[in-house]
Amino acid sequence: MAGIFYDPRTRRLHAVVGHPDPTWTLVTHNLHASVHHCRRIMSEWMSPDELWKVDWRIDRHTLTA
Repeated sequence: MAGIFYDPRTRRLHAVVGHPDPTWTLVTHNLHASVHHCRRIMSEWMSPDELWKVDWRIDRHTLTA
C-alpha cells in the first residue's frame, strides 16, 4: 500500500510505500500531495486546535512486512 498516513501518537505525517503501521490513519493515496492538501483533508476529521499540534513535515519511508 502506498500513501500519506497520519500517526496520532507522534502527530507526524509519513509518506509510505509498503506496509504502514496499523495505528496510522490514511490521509491520501497520493504520495506527491502537498502539506496544504493533507491539511485540507485532515481538517474534515480533526478540530482546528488539533491541527495546530501536527508536525507538518512529511517523513518518507519504504516499509516491508
